[in-house]
Amino acid sequence: MAPANNPGPHTTTTVVNGSTEHLNDPVPGSSTNEAPVRSYKTAWMYLFDWYPSHYSTEKKMLRKLDAFLLTFCSIAFFLKWLDSSNINNAYVYSLFGTFYNVGYLICQIPSMMILSRPKLAPFFLPTMEVLWSVLTFAQSRLDSAQTIYGTRFLLGVLETPVASGSLYIMSSWYRPEELFKRAGVWYISNNVAVMFGGYLQAAAYTNLDGVGGMQGWRWLFIIDGCISLPLAIAGYFMFPGLPASRKPWWLTEEQHLLARRRMRDAGVQESKNLSWKLIKRVFSTWHFYLAVLCYTFFLSSSYPTGQMALWLKYEAAHRGHKWTVPQINTIPTAVSAVSVVVTILATSLCMVYPLWTVMTVVQGCTLFSIVVLLVWNVPIGLHFTAYFMLGFTAAVTPILIPWLTVGWGIYSFYPIAVFPVLEAPRWKKGYAVEVVFVCMVYILFMLGQYLQRHDDKKAAAHVMVVDEEKLGDEFTHMEIKS
Repeated sequence: MAPANNPGPHTTTTVVNGSTEHLNDPVPGSSTNEAPVRSYKTAWMYLFDWYPSHYSTEKKMLRKLDAFLLTFCSIAFFLKWLDSSNINNAYVYSLFGTFYNVGYLICQIPSMMILSRPKLAPFFLPTMEVLWSVLTFAQSRLDSAQTIYGTRFLLGVLETPVASGSLYIMSSWYRPEELFKRAGVWYISNNVAVMFGGYLQAAAYTNLDGVGGMQGWRWLFIIDGCISLPLAIAGYFMFPGLPASRKPWWLTEEQHLLARRRMRDAGVQESKNLSWKLIKRVFSTWHFYLAVLCYTFFLSSSYPTGQMALWLKYEAAHRGHKWTVPQINTIPTAVSAVSVVVTILATSLCMVYPLWTVMTVVQGCTLFSIVVLLVWNVPIGLHFTAYFMLGFTAAVTPILIPWLTVGWGIYSFYPIAVFPVLEAPRWKKGYAVEVVFVCMVYILFMLGQYLQRHDDKKAAAHVMVVDEEKLGDEFTHMEIKS
């Protein structure tokens, strides 16, 4: 029998401060400690509690993860949406976005398989970002629809690791109770990008249109490239890959080992090769099918920025409003501002209030805004309010974090079919469909909550039975000595 302190043949050992420590050793006084219980009245304080007081050993490590991992993932997501915002501001709903989404969809699984390899993970995302930045420069010189289609397809391929890949990496470093809030911060970077893109396009239209013989929208992609290339290169120094990858330079050996231990204690296993057993398990549970339906309905339920821009153009052309082109580009950014605030609040409150309560408020506000747009003939102030409240939809994605990526197939073609530009700005068919989709998202989400509770109760009952059997075995082997 091996000695009690023998870590076993497959256990990682690390020399820290002259002593050998093992990956399977317990985490000393950390987030495994029990968190203080808050009442519902003070639960909102969780918004500001990024490094809880019951964390004793990993606060410094967590701050480093936020400074490097969370920052780079947020920057990468910001750049992705800055590019998308600029192409959408120029063409609204077009096949350019569809070709991008098709490329994104096709390479999603291969990209995730590469990113799951510890040796490749630290370099894969930064390399894809560098190539994406180079291709962004090329967009400024494209002269035909065919070349734009091809370029957008390639950009979709290069951006595949940014969204679901970033979440996969963050969920490998952050414990579940830490991830919700940080996923919210990560996700609002796309709303910030949409806002920034609107102001950037307004500035390019005003100051750069015609400079060097180029239109303002061409200058946008040059500016995008200048912003994204140095930040992409910085990824080689900031992005850590997986916990099982080589130690990043900004973590000590002790902190790197601690990061792996605490995720092990949270039940997160290190990356393994894809097997048929795993594939069979994925397709044999209700989670996959419910996730596909729910997230597909959500992806197809709202497109606030492009819709509002077309409405503003229509009002300026036919109703006598004096909005200028720069104003039409910047006014819809208020939707993204609403998204930023709501997402931060929702993702923080999800950790202290039941998920269904947060989802009910978010979907209720979204449904109200879409019904107002479906009715259409309402005061202009209420019209603005409805468009701004569509920003509530941004909070849904972080809540549905485990269900990301699926649904992109329908998303690629849905806007063109249901929101054709020729029917702008009053899409009766589109808004009617969205009412149904928003309701379906809520119904499927609540069904998932019910099934999850049922699974949790079943698992808890199984654990109780196993514990009782172990306790019975212990009493059976006890010896009573006089």
